[in-house]
Amino acid sequence: MLNRLYKPPFPLCNKSINIVIGEPMEFNLPKMTQMAISMSRNLHNPIRGWPVLSPSGLDEAAQRCLYTSISEQIHTSMESLRSLSKKLSGAKSLNSGQVEE
Repeated sequence: MLNRLYKPPFPLCNKSINIVIGEPMEFNLPKMTQMAISMSRNLHNPIRGWPVLSPSGLDEAAQRCLYTSISEQIHTSMESLRSLSKKLSGAKSLNSGQVEE
């Protein structure tokens, strides 16, 4: 018996979908690595679970700082795309005569 909550992995007919693709992301890893190393010097309580030294020679605290920096940049870009998608969706709704939610 099929689960009634099952949703197909593709859009249903007569459903509107928007796909927003942003600019390519660029990471200046040498600069980010140096910044992570300098920021990590101020951290005193390392969290266990990270490799003691990575292949690039970063200690645990520097790895966490680098990871956080990259994650924040990705998060900012994703939020920007989400905002753009909402604006485009709202403009499309207004142009087609639909009421915006």
